[in-house]
Amino acid sequence: MSEIEIDGRLLQRWLRTDAAQPGQLVGCALDDGDCDDPLTIIEVDTTRQAIVCAGDKARVRVAFARLPDCLLIAPAGHAVVVAVQACVSPQEQAHQRMKAELGELYPKPFATVEDLEAVHAAEMARREGKLPERALRGPWVRALKRNDLHRQGADLAQAWRQQANALGAPWSDIALHLAWFQRHAGHPNRAIETVRDFLLSKAAASQTEIAMLATVEAASWIDRFERKGGAPPDLVEARRAAARAYAINTTDPEIKAVYDRLRAAQER
Repeated sequence: MSEIEIDGRLLQRWLRTDAAQPGQLVGCALDDGDCDDPLTIIEVDTTRQAIVCAGDKARVRVAFARLPDCLLIAPAGHAVVVAVQACVSPQEQAHQRMKAELGELYPKPFATVEDLEAVHAAEMARREGKLPERALRGPWVRALKRNDLHRQGADLAQAWRQQANALGAPWSDIALHLAWFQRHAGHPNRAIETVRDFLLSKAAASQTEIAMLATVEAASWIDRFERKGGAPPDLVEARRAAARAYAINTTDPEIKAVYDRLRAAQER
């Protein structure tokens, strides 16, 4: 028989409702995150607010307060599955579907539900082969950055680049997003290549975007230098890129940070 995993936060919520029948949990299992295998539930102590499980050598008590870090495991169709899931609002059900659709590519919890919605929209557009409008790309990128989804952001931006190039659409913001994500995902060479490909393409871009691209390129050259195998020519290229950015914007704190890193690297 297949089993269902239920978020411990929902279990905790259900146990706090008047309709809860804690005895339904007996015979199910609880993954407390500490033991190697799920623990069989043998009792629910509502007085002391704890679930009692059978351990290898002794009983294990899991306080209700710890349940958000746990998973309830129950047979599909079990009465407790239906009861606990009834505590989920339609909006929460929609968010759970989004998480399921994103799958293992996005394993970490999102900082906010708004970020989940934004990243889900971005990923669904990618799967459908759609090029999102620029007005949508910015908020989606910010959600990816807030959740440190650098590798996933690079994959999405790469798909946008391919779609934009195929359609002959402007892609200056895409080039910037792609290079930024590539660098923060640990691929400075790819970031440098993206910036240079964009500049060679002669595609339209604002002076601000050109300065930002040059800043990402300069930072990527410094990343290369700081890694094993880096060489002084990397700093030469970094300084050239930084100079291009500085010529456009002399007050940008990110450009200043690049120059600070350059000085530190040269003093080694």
